Amino acid sequence: MKSRTSGFTLIELLVVIAIIAILAAILFPVFARAREKARQTSCMSNVKQLQLGILMYAQDFDEMLPTEDYNYGLGGTDGDGSWRGVVFPYVKNSQLFICPSHSPTSNVFDGSVADKGMNASYAINDLHQDSGAPTPPRGATLARVDDPSSVIFLVESTGADDDIGPASNEHGWTPTSDAFTRHNGGANYSFVDGHAKWLKPDALCPAGASHGECLMSIES
Repeated sequence: MKSRTSGFTLIELLVVIAIIAILAAILFPVFARAREKARQTSCMSNVKQLQLGILMYAQDFDEMLPTEDYNYGLGGTDGDGSWRGVVFPYVKNSQLFICPSHSPTSNVFDGSVADKGMNASYAINDLHQDSGAPTPPRGATLARVDDPSSVIFLVESTGADDDIGPASNEHGWTPTSDAFTRHNGGANYSFVDGHAKWLKPDALCPAGASHGECLMSIES
């Protein structure tokens, strides 16, 4: 009597393959979200450290917050530097300016003072800028912010832009850049008081919000 050889039939093999494919379809997105969550956490650490550097800068310059551009005269043009150059001495690590989920490949910020046009991953809320000659110190003062824990200072950006946001205190503004959904549909932000938070784009300034309800707002 012949012994039966154990093994998969074609149908059984196809069933196993189908099960593996279903499990992969379920698990791969979960793994991708988990990987992005880890990058989000690293990015938030960057944002927190940069905001602490910003506050240290403000303490050294009569509570004047940094703004988007400065004129150091090194390149022969106005606005050849940005907030990155003035904050770098307080953090001493150019890698903090790069989000793990955003990897610029050229002209990456390296700590240079005259950094106009360099690529990095974060920008300031442009409501914090003041008019006047772009020489340090320049920007809004801490005293202008009524509620520092509710006003955003740093946002995530896509490259060379060192500032981003509405040109004035407009309500209902929702950002459309990919940077604002970089981490699982949202992005990291730092606030004037030093804390950082992950938010979805529509949480920044909800439609119909009052001036005090808009996280991008700054009091005059």
